[in-house]
Amino acid sequence: MAAAKMNIHNIMEELVTERVNTLYDEVMKQNSVWLTCDCENCRLDTICYVLNRVTPRYVVGGRGVTHNTNLIKENGQIGIDIEKLCVEGMRLVNTAKRPYHQNGTKRAGVSGEINIAEFNFPTFMGNIFDGNSFEPLAGASVRLTLNGETVEMIDPTWQNPCNTYEATKGSYSFWMAPHEAISEGMNKKFNFTVEVTCPGYIPVNYSFTVPLTSEKIDSVELNSTYSVKIQDIFLFKEDEE
Repeated sequence: MAAAKMNIHNIMEELVTERVNTLYDEVMKQNSVWLTCDCENCRLDTICYVLNRVTPRYVVGGRGVTHNTNLIKENGQIGIDIEKLCVEGMRLVNTAKRPYHQNGTKRAGVSGEINIAEFNFPTFMGNIFDGNSFEPLAGASVRLTLNGETVEMIDPTWQNPCNTYEATKGSYSFWMAPHEAISEGMNKKFNFTVEVTCPGYIPVNYSFTVPLTSEKIDSVELNSTYSVKIQDIFLFKEDEE
């Protein structure tokens, strides 16, 4: 007897896609000067930007989709956070250099042969919490530095510093641009620091080291399995000892 086909669905994809497309349509109708393009690529990049920063909600079957969709829509704070992320993503995507709009080429850095050796970094992910309540902390600013300098991201839609939101449960993520190496097979340790600030809280710095080996690659694509989970960071209010 054949096994039943599993139908797993992340309902956030549908909700975010709908909201992003609605916002693009509304802003373009208003002839806002800050939005210069609403092509499919821009919309897809914005959708990915938001989905990378919200907690997925997986369900099985149509009943689960309907029930959970209604619950999310009734949660006002989740809707507010998604709205903020959509606008933030639209602005970042709009300001990014996007030469493939004119010539139809693929995005620089996303594909194409690379003849030089590079240190390719994993994505860095972590969470910020309130030190007393242990609840995820929204409204924090997180900056990733390397030897005291702000790290350049691989894509302008990945912010540094980035912010934490209630909808994303105080999470943050970084994907930094590769560093050129002298040759393939070189070993090097990179010393990073995560600097966290939040209004009303004592700032916190957390340092960590990542060893890497340089390599020659044919593409630079996000690999969800190649990531580093940074230990949870707790912030305490300034008026507390």
